[in-house]
Amino acid sequence: MGVTNILLATDGKEHSAKAVRYAFDHAKDHKATLFVVFVVSPKADEDKERVIRLGLDELDRLKEMATKEGIEIKILLEAGSPYDTILKASDRVSANEIVVGTSGKTVIDRVLIGSVSEYVVRNAKCTVIVVR
Repeated sequence: MGVTNILLATDGKEHSAKAVRYAFDHAKDHKATLFVVFVVSPKADEDKERVIRLGLDELDRLKEMATKEGIEIKILLEAGSPYDTILKASDRVSANEIVVGTSGKTVIDRVLIGSVSEYVVRNAKCTVIVVR
């Protein structure tokens, strides 16, 4: 069975850029549909409207980029914990692979605050590609 659906999880930050490029190239190579999810997480100290606008802007930018490159893309703006929301989106779109970036945080940071990419790797039902 080939790769038909790829889910890219992005937060629009700089460390995601390499994951975006990888996912675009991978989707083109496999003629797969690329689903891009941006998760608005429930952090009490953030301006939700601003984060939603940032998410929509990033998703629109990626959609425009992908369309120019001939990649079939679908965008998803989701709310919730990035950990579970990425996995639920993966199930919903029947992803064969999930592509995530990593912020390169130290081992101590991961132990203290957790790591979305590590959680996704441990709990996903499909292949997970972590791009540094």
